[in-house]
Amino acid sequence: MSGVSELLDELGLELAWSLWGELGVRGVVSGRHDEWSIDPEPLIAFTAYLGDRDPRLRDESIDWCIRHERYVSKARLKSTLRRTDASTQGRFGAYAATVSEHTGRSWPGATQPRPYEPTARSSLAPLTRPALIRLRLRALFGVGARAEILHAFVGQPYARMTAADLARVTGYTKRNVTEELYRLELAGLLQVAAPSNQFLYRLQDRTALLDFVGARPKVFPKWEPIFRIVAALLDVARATERSSETTQAIEMEKILAGLEPDLDDARIRPPSPGRERTGTPEALQEWALDLMRKLASGRGWPELAPDDT
Repeated sequence: MSGVSELLDELGLELAWSLWGELGVRGVVSGRHDEWSIDPEPLIAFTAYLGDRDPRLRDESIDWCIRHERYVSKARLKSTLRRTDASTQGRFGAYAATVSEHTGRSWPGATQPRPYEPTARSSLAPLTRPALIRLRLRALFGVGARAEILHAFVGQPYARMTAADLARVTGYTKRNVTEELYRLELAGLLQVAAPSNQFLYRLQDRTALLDFVGARPKVFPKWEPIFRIVAALLDVARATERSSETTQAIEMEKILAGLEPDLDDARIRPPSPGRERTGTPEALQEWALDLMRKLASGRGWPELAPDDT
């Protein structure tokens, strides 16, 4: 299959443009993810990774970060970056330094800024939009672990979660999460039970909270593992585009083996087992393209729908 690398790059850019469009960045792709909860920190890291693939996307997203950085969690950004590869971290350095230079506030991982003039074209979409539930919670409860804990419960209103579960979901340390859980319990938003010596937290009155926070999106994806998967697929396609079919198939198999934890975490169905493939890359490339088309279009994702059981 020819042109797989270019197709994947295009779909990756469409995805990023659509998500930034939900946040208020002016672009050519919009309306595809209006029912998907947007997560700014993984999106910022992914956009820095894309880098020169689309300089306009990079510059418009930097403009948004400069104007609306009050809604960005530096702590979550730092923890997100720790779980990215060296290539993403390297590209993020200039991105962060450019934002820092124009805001006067330090961003994690900043190195040397790029020459840059803010475009002043970005805006902040109304926080009443379902896709911006995360930013709405930050506006209500502050940028910190508290808002992320409530986002996790808004996404799964019937769930019972431990502090460790919530630390993994929110991107904050277990200590920070535990402190906020105590405050939320004290305020009457959460209740706690301790079966088998393990504290389990749940919403005290889910109807009251959901009515208070307003419109929820239909889909609450785990964007951090999704973006790691996307970046890995783009990288392997680009690195092997001039290689033999055998080499392409072998490298794709290696990448997929390494991505198993992220695929499971993101609730993305992997391709059929290797024994059903022929040693050529077509089946794996078709799987990757189908995955990226679904992501970029915002359609066809029952696996990512919130689990309210």
